[in-house]
Amino acid sequence: MVEVFEYGGYAGQLLRVDLTKREIGKEPLSKELCTLYIGGRGRDAKILYDELPPDADSLSPDNMLCISTGPVTGLLGVTTGRLNVAARSPLTGIYGNSNAGAHWGPELKYAGYDGIIIKGKSPKPVYLYVEDDLVELRDAGHLWGKGVLETTSTLQRDHGDPDLKVAAVGPAAENGVLYGCLIFDYWDAAGRTGTGTVMASKNLKAIAVRGTGALRVADPNRYMEVVRDSWQALMDEPGFRTQEHAALGTPVILAVGNAQGWLPTRNFRETVFEKAYDIAGEAFRDRFSIKESPIPGGRACLSCPNRCKRFGRIESGKYAGTKGGIEFETLAAFGSKCGIGDLEAVFHASMIANDLGVDTISCGNTIALFMELHEEGILSHEELEGLDLHFGNAEAMIEMIHRIAEKKGKLGELGALGVRKAAKAIGRGAEKYTTDVKGLETIGTDPRVAIGFGFGYAVASRGSDHLRAHPVFEMLPYFRAVAEELFGSKEACMLGAFGGKVRLIFWHENMAAVTDSMGTCRFMHASFYPEYPIPEIMSKQFKGGKKLLSVKYHEWLSAATGIPFTYETLLQAGERVVALERALNTRFGVRRKDDTLPQRFFNQPVPSGKFKGRVFPREKFEAMLDEYYELRGWDKRTGLLFEDKLVELGMKDVAEDLKRRGLLASKAEAGAAKRKA
Repeated sequence: MVEVFEYGGYAGQLLRVDLTKREIGKEPLSKELCTLYIGGRGRDAKILYDELPPDADSLSPDNMLCISTGPVTGLLGVTTGRLNVAARSPLTGIYGNSNAGAHWGPELKYAGYDGIIIKGKSPKPVYLYVEDDLVELRDAGHLWGKGVLETTSTLQRDHGDPDLKVAAVGPAAENGVLYGCLIFDYWDAAGRTGTGTVMASKNLKAIAVRGTGALRVADPNRYMEVVRDSWQALMDEPGFRTQEHAALGTPVILAVGNAQGWLPTRNFRETVFEKAYDIAGEAFRDRFSIKESPIPGGRACLSCPNRCKRFGRIESGKYAGTKGGIEFETLAAFGSKCGIGDLEAVFHASMIANDLGVDTISCGNTIALFMELHEEGILSHEELEGLDLHFGNAEAMIEMIHRIAEKKGKLGELGALGVRKAAKAIGRGAEKYTTDVKGLETIGTDPRVAIGFGFGYAVASRGSDHLRAHPVFEMLPYFRAVAEELFGSKEACMLGAFGGKVRLIFWHENMAAVTDSMGTCRFMHASFYPEYPIPEIMSKQFKGGKKLLSVKYHEWLSAATGIPFTYETLLQAGERVVALERALNTRFGVRRKDDTLPQRFFNQPVPSGKFKGRVFPREKFEAMLDEYYELRGWDKRTGLLFEDKLVELGMKDVAEDLKRRGLLASKAEAGAAKRKA
């Protein structure tokens, strides 16, 4: 008889795969991992911290690939289809992870597993097949070199199961492109930091999953109450009620970003794109959707009413037959950042990148960098190997995606490195034009205008990225009452302003760590904001005492698992995950000097638009960083963690490990520096 795991929501066991030894094991899930780190992103970080040698090369058999679901993944509830993928990043050399949705994660839970831990390297290409108790490594020689779409469809056909859930890497990861990604269920990418390249370096082409089991929750009656309230909270949320996001998907934000003046254009030279409306979500809906408005064709992850994955098809012209979905970040990466206003070309580029398995953000940024370097005279015509790589040249951009994925020619090899390493290899002042933090390329929001986003890039554990915090809040000026109560300043929800932004990022980072660890979608605590206590604060503004429901993550998680969480202890769990990722990065060499922004954002003013002349003042940035370290309990001089803060967070084992390595901050030295100052 199989012992039932003590906590609800969880499947109760992990899979361990050693590809070198061709060994597969199953182990009970640690209850401590559940109570301290919840699951998903938190569990992956702790496994890597405990087991990954700090000197392990990212592409060596010693690196580990962790794929984890959360305790609500696969359950009833709002947006419960998410999972986490983590490893040491080959792109940045530090902690790398990415989040994905679709239905693969729930299927893994139904098969009886909360996650998979993979190490070693197979001597030949294989795929992992999971069907309930049956777990096997099978030959993937016939799949190697194939695109993600063909790999997925072939596995479904071979197994005679169109509902088989497949996670696959493409040729780009196989060829060693440092930002190769892992694609789930045809279309959902764990896109960032090169986790797909880690998987391919192990000669693991795909993971196919089929599950027929069930999940239980600790308190079914209470769970249904909490979930019902959560659904209603979302339905009552003003932004959700417009259905603009559901109608247009994430591209809804492109036209908004252009109007607000923060849309990166021509490798961040500008923040307003003259052809923005030609590539915006409205244009995609009107030209390519296969279903009429108000809600065009879209795909959704499990249990999601938002359906942000727009679906469309090009029926005629040079790109006829292109079909799939497109995201805002991809529109920005291949569109405005490259100065391209041809939506058909951008859509086609997106689908090529997905099938080849490259992160569209890193890829688009790298191409935009090369375009600027050519226009600045740093990359010559000869070095471009026949490509007319100017801003606005869509055909050259599409060709460049192929060259990068194949590592074709010198330019393709450089492009496969990402912006930081490519610029360093090129030299001649190329590094002046890069836009990355800690080696990860910057997303589609300019930090000189969106101050919270920009500061979030600087302190994010995986590098220049928005999803560590996702502070869309600062673009929503109607939340001023919430901003003042939660973050101490109405400016927290104002673009271009600085007040309350550090507390804004601190809170959003903690909440993001919680949702990534639970297995829910970020849109519930960013973009829509129906979560506690924001609706309660908004309710105070209504005359007559109108009450708004909220998504109470602490009650949701408690009802699912049986672990007693309060709002405060749940936020502390998020803070614990952030501290753990910092501890990991400390072992990889990250210090205060790495928590910064690219030079052009400090020195190069915005040339036009509402925020013309703006930079991110360095003195303000440094003051914000001091405040952030104070909130986190980290050393302001070095960025190292203090022992007492780790102990306060229940992380005594991490504190002892860092102490042995000489990587804890010294209270005495910090105090002496403060007195001297």
